[in-house]
Amino acid sequence: MAHILVVEDDADSREILSEFLVRTGHTVAGVPNGRAALEEVLSNTPDLVVLDLSLPELDGAKFLEILRSYLRLQSLPVVVWTGMIGSPIVDKAMKFHVDAVIAKGKPDFVELLSAIGRSVQPN
Repeated sequence: MAHILVVEDDADSREILSEFLVRTGHTVAGVPNGRAALEEVLSNTPDLVVLDLSLPELDGAKFLEILRSYLRLQSLPVVVWTGMIGSPIVDKAMKFHVDAVIAKGKPDFVELLSAIGRSVQPN
């Protein structure tokens, strides 16, 4: 399966999402903000990033802008996981090539798993 980086500032949400992804066979690293996410991606590039947009220190849209400035990371799959559907920050994030935008608060993670499956190529 895939190595996934979960970028979520809410510790409980990050833990729940990470545990779910581990149970579905993925390896997961979790970080609480965009700055830590950038450091993690540069030192240990995952197969996919699940990204919240409302983050401290470096918001999700700015993280994407910096991420896409690296040639080797321009095609790294990113799934945005946000409670801000319809917000201008989502429109800004979309300009930096995201594979899917998924609304937080869904009763299950089927849509997220589907987006991960479409975005990550089997090894």
